Amino acid sequence: MTEIPPPDNANQRPAMPGSSGRLPDNLPGIDIDAFRVMVRGNDDMIRKLLSKFADAYGGKAAEIAADVAAGNFQQAISTAHTLKGVSGNIRATAVFEAAKALEAALKAAPEGPEVEPLLNDLADALDLVMAGLEDALGRSPNSPA
Repeated sequence: MTEIPPPDNANQRPAMPGSSGRLPDNLPGIDIDAFRVMVRGNDDMIRKLLSKFADAYGGKAAEIAADVAAGNFQQAISTAHTLKGVSGNIRATAVFEAAKALEAALKAAPEGPEVEPLLNDLADALDLVMAGLEDALGRSPNSPA
């Protein structure tokens, strides 16, 4: 009796969060459609970039707040600027807008009354993105991929 070989994908498991495969169509705080266009639909590339973002930038709002509290305004401005650029690249629009506003406020009046609410806005926007990434990438909070 001739044995029928299994289909090519018989040993493959369905994509799980954190593995390769298509990411959800809705990631909180991220314009995933625009991101997909930017990387020509390469979800593995998106996953890699989002994982790096989660590892490197999840704590940046607290870092900026600590720098402001310590009077390290140039460092706070630099970190806000970097976060603005990176969040724009991954299409995390609320983080981008919050970092942009905070950077401008820090440059204009680092001890001004608008800085604290803008820090809170940035922290909220970043928390939203990080929570979505934890789910989409199958990670626990503050754990590397």
